[in-house]
Amino acid sequence: MSDLYRPVRLVRRVDGGGWMDVDVDPEGVACVDDVRRPSQWAWAESGGNVQQAGRDIRNDTYDVRLSPGHGPGLVSVEAPWGRLPERLRGRDDISADLAGLVADPPGRLVVLHGAGGYGKSTLALWLARHAADRQVPVWWVSADNAQALAGGLREVALQAGANPVSVELAWSGRASAPDLLWRTLDAVDGRWVLVVDNADDPDVLSGGGRLSEGTGWLRPPEPGHGLVVVTSRQGNPRSWPRHTDQRLLTGIDAADAGLVLTDLAGPRAGSLPEAQRLGDRLGGLPLALRLAGSYLAAADDALLVPGAELPRTFVDYQAALDARVDVLDAPPADHDEERDERELISRTWELSLDLLARRGHPRARPLLRLLSFFGQAPIPVDVLDATLLATVPTWAATTPETVSRLLRVLLDLGLVDRADLPDRQAVTLHRLIRDTNRHHAAAEPDVHQHAIALVKLVHAATRTPPIAQEAWSRRHALASHAEAALELCRAHLDHVPPDLVEQAITAGREAAFFRRHVYDLDRAAVDFQVILDCQRQALGEHHPDTLATRTDLAVVRGAPALPGQPDQAEAELSEVLDVQRRVLGDHHPDTLRTRHALAGRLAERGDWPAAEQAHRRTTEIAQRELGPDHEATLAGRHALAQALYSLGRSAEAETEFHAALQAHRRVFGEEHANTLATWHGYATVLADLEKPAAAAVEFRSILRIQERKSGEHSEPALSARHGLGHSLRRLGRNTEAKAEYEAVLDLGRPTLGDEHPGILTCRANLAALRAELGDTASAETELRDVLEIQCRVHGLAHPATLQTRLDLASLMALNGDTPSAEALLWQVVVLGSPTLGLDHPMIRLCRLLLNTVTSSPTPRRDTRRPRRAGPTRRRRRR
Repeated sequence: MSDLYRPVRLVRRVDGGGWMDVDVDPEGVACVDDVRRPSQWAWAESGGNVQQAGRDIRNDTYDVRLSPGHGPGLVSVEAPWGRLPERLRGRDDISADLAGLVADPPGRLVVLHGAGGYGKSTLALWLARHAADRQVPVWWVSADNAQALAGGLREVALQAGANPVSVELAWSGRASAPDLLWRTLDAVDGRWVLVVDNADDPDVLSGGGRLSEGTGWLRPPEPGHGLVVVTSRQGNPRSWPRHTDQRLLTGIDAADAGLVLTDLAGPRAGSLPEAQRLGDRLGGLPLALRLAGSYLAAADDALLVPGAELPRTFVDYQAALDARVDVLDAPPADHDEERDERELISRTWELSLDLLARRGHPRARPLLRLLSFFGQAPIPVDVLDATLLATVPTWAATTPETVSRLLRVLLDLGLVDRADLPDRQAVTLHRLIRDTNRHHAAAEPDVHQHAIALVKLVHAATRTPPIAQEAWSRRHALASHAEAALELCRAHLDHVPPDLVEQAITAGREAAFFRRHVYDLDRAAVDFQVILDCQRQALGEHHPDTLATRTDLAVVRGAPALPGQPDQAEAELSEVLDVQRRVLGDHHPDTLRTRHALAGRLAERGDWPAAEQAHRRTTEIAQRELGPDHEATLAGRHALAQALYSLGRSAEAETEFHAALQAHRRVFGEEHANTLATWHGYATVLADLEKPAAAAVEFRSILRIQERKSGEHSEPALSARHGLGHSLRRLGRNTEAKAEYEAVLDLGRPTLGDEHPGILTCRANLAALRAELGDTASAETELRDVLEIQCRVHGLAHPATLQTRLDLASLMALNGDTPSAEALLWQVVVLGSPTLGLDHPMIRLCRLLLNTVTSSPTPRRDTRRPRRAGPTRRRRRR
């Protein structure tokens, strides 16, 4: 018999007025003369006396008296009010909805579910306080284990008015305790609220019946009567009775997270924006916010001895968190407090994995560890190839059914979430779940097995043809995972087989080139650096692949969007070229590629004469040594044509572009990226050679292909649209040109940003067009803004900067501001002549305009609407 109930002692009156003991066995069954009589029982409520014990045994009369107890009853169903925060943040909508259910109970279970740490119990506690303040009875029962649940619900039955004798019978197994509980609750007059907290294991809730069938401990109450709220990590609808109202809790937004932190830590921990940044880093996880805020509050008055370091501000705490995730579980140095496992970031999700292991899913833990090593992007489910996993010792004999089942149970407990990925099923992890699982895995002996598995999965997923725009979200995700696999491989390079290191590098290069393609140059530089680190350790400093990666890294670092690094990039390219010439020879394709990159650096800084000479030499070597159809030769011809165009030698550029285009089509095909780039250059030259109608035809064809291949938001498609706008402007179809320029900005700004070179060019062209259409005020403002950015990003003497300065000078002349126009024109001449030369069309145009503005200034009122006024129409290729 459970020690929750006191044993009873039966006594029998004997003839002559004496008394005789009748023993009660451990199950509470009376025995007379050693004969069990289970049909004849007598019971007494704890602390009471029973004068009549029911039936007679053998027509004798018995009294039942309570034996001495073992201590006070300790089961409480009072809500733990001390855990309620002063203010509930970030749950306004759901708390208001739940409050409405207290006023008008819906007659169904309400389950607040989500992974550990999302504040389910705190929300339920807020609701309990809301109900209690309105005189609604509230009972709070813990479902941590079966004994705690049964004891708590017994107390609920008693407080709800159940007959004590009936309760003793039911809770000792003589009758149905769940049935008695719900008969009692349904008979309560008025509203009430029952909260069942931490009901993570449905088996605990079954009560001998089936929870999903409504025969367990929890059942839907009568409508308009009572409200049952359950907090659980279990989110599978099949685990709950039909018509259960499930509410998923996720993290709160950064604004509310910052307020939670300032509520707890106080003003001395830092500003609200700093708190919001920390809240965002914590993923809006309420448990993490409470731990961080409480830590900083305690650290504020902590006693620090010399040498002790303790984060005391939001900024310091975030830095410590980035260094080690276990700082979340650390109390301040002079505060020693004990916490429940559910209150520890390092343990709360391990409890869920322990539960899954007990329920027959021991591999849920290694799968979550593996998923944590993927990148932060959604993980496409089709990447989790069980056939590949089975080749890793940790995952031997794994089947697709096993992986699917494990994903399902991880989803049910909120350890992974479904993610949005067009046309693909995907899952994702909360950042702190990822961080803590990585932290746990790092201490496990088979961590390198995760690296091997991840590399195999990611490499197989990235071995696909170029992905069209409609699947770019998947490509973004795969780039993130390839980067994560490469980082993990670098960390365990000594334990990863060489062939898998090569696979990780291959996937990493795909990611880096994709990042460069979408102009995420910072991330591309990081990728190439990690690849370089791996190659240096695995292959050596002078291996051809190592040198090729050094070239790739220098090219990315030398891009105009990364200010301050072009000079370093050029020095790096020169150093690599020296090594390649010595190790590989002057005619090796990698050597020629580095020569080509060095010539590109000359072009980037606007030194087109030097760039033209360098490209010409490289192309001649490639054609002689590698042949006219080699990729290096074709790349050189394209670059040479571009240099000729930028030097103002458009007729030569047209000839070179046309020949290069024919060769590209023959070697690569019509729709290859290299062919399309050369085709674009050819169309641009046509527009500037007063062949805008032909250019518009070419650009429309290019645009159709680019949009079909990579979507309208892609940089190649935007560039083609910009070229089309330029051609239409040349044709005098200004309204159509304006629409194309505006479309480029609308489509490109969200992904490329306002300082992307192509976006800046388009902004300048649109401003110049607006000036031609008479809107000179907004045109001047926009041109000045673009010029300021270009001076900072490109430099004063870059051709793009000079062109915008020329446009602004033309506009100043149009507005009658001759001194400003003259000053700007002289700046173009002085800055541009050393690199472009005096015969460059831009320099010649400046001198012509200088003669015009200085010899015959025009009154402002007479220049408002000239027939062909406005900034020069000639623009460089985007």
